[in-house]
Amino acid sequence: MPPVDACLAVRGLGLRLPGVADAAELARVVDGAPLPPAPVRRFTAPDTDLAPLDRRTHAPVPPRIPTAVAGRGLRAVPAESLLALAAAAEAYPTPPDHPPDPWLATSPDDPVQTGPAAVLWASSSAGLAEYAALCVEAATLDPGLTSPTLGPASAFNGPAATVSIRLGLDGPNETTTGGTAAGLTALVEATRLLADGEAARALVGGSATVSRWTLPGLADGFVAAEGAACLAVSPCRDDEPGIRLGRFHRITLDRSDLAAQCRALVRAARPAGSGSAAGPSAGAPSVRRASERDAAAGGTPAGTVGTIVSTVDTELAEALAVVGGRPVWHLERSLGDFGAAGGLLAAACAVAYCASAPAPASLLALAIEPSGNAAILEVSSWGAPTSSSGWWGERSRPVGASGSPT
Repeated sequence: MPPVDACLAVRGLGLRLPGVADAAELARVVDGAPLPPAPVRRFTAPDTDLAPLDRRTHAPVPPRIPTAVAGRGLRAVPAESLLALAAAAEAYPTPPDHPPDPWLATSPDDPVQTGPAAVLWASSSAGLAEYAALCVEAATLDPGLTSPTLGPASAFNGPAATVSIRLGLDGPNETTTGGTAAGLTALVEATRLLADGEAARALVGGSATVSRWTLPGLADGFVAAEGAACLAVSPCRDDEPGIRLGRFHRITLDRSDLAAQCRALVRAARPAGSGSAAGPSAGAPSVRRASERDAAAGGTPAGTVGTIVSTVDTELAEALAVVGGRPVWHLERSLGDFGAAGGLLAAACAVAYCASAPAPASLLALAIEPSGNAAILEVSSWGAPTSSSGWWGERSRPVGASGSPT
């Protein structure tokens, strides 16, 4: 598909990730701070003949549901939906009597905006454990004796529906799945809904949980990841400070030379006038906020320009690490494999880093699947270019791309 020429303002960020408490801590992880080593956990399959599996995974992430969310009935909600709800509630625009985070975009209309709010969610594990339990119970018991809570809990759209219902949102809710590009596809779909007027704002997130039933699909050499992240977005206004999501692009690359085409895709996505490539520094990100006079001439980014990539292909990530001297941070190698939520997590990591780096700063969030499906997005702090950055101009084509669009 052609690039989506829309600019979204980030109004909130919610995180429930292993070893990460908030956006500042996530930025330090992106900057090189190590996470505790993942222990080996044993996963069993009760009431079956399946042998247990021993895998390295991070400890389960507690949901920590905000007090503003009604707690009644949450015991029956699956773990992944609880993580999604906790992240979404944290990302939801701050009530008028609470000051927003200083890095978030603000306007006289925020945080209460007219119009419906959509929920777009990426997952490849939602409802899977509950569906497996339902199948086991139905096979060992009379189907009429299965737990009545397992049916709704096994619904794949559980996280998106839970967020929409529990937060009282009146817009559409959708789930994307597949490979790691599905997470960025959720952002593309949110842009479409906002552009078509079907929603005035959106909560876009991704989540994953670890169970005996998700481990067989884990990529070799990776740690299974559990957690959730959510971005609250809405159309940005001219000259509005904050963090922006710039032009999105989805494409199918030729698998015969995927590494070369991905390098060309990243080169083509480099914002115009960004100067020499830079990346996450050796030290912790600065918390300094740049004022209007700190912006580079013409609004081009003067700060960080790097790439956060989500892919299960380690060789591909290594091939990208040498593109024009631009550093590449590999999500799966650092945080673990989140499945379909990986692309969304890459975008959330970029937002967290931009929130802590000197502004203006700009990073690329890139998701690549072994099939060749790819999605790329620019995340920038105030003063960096977005839709006017020169990416994939109306008369230009992505460099090195071939095949049919996704």
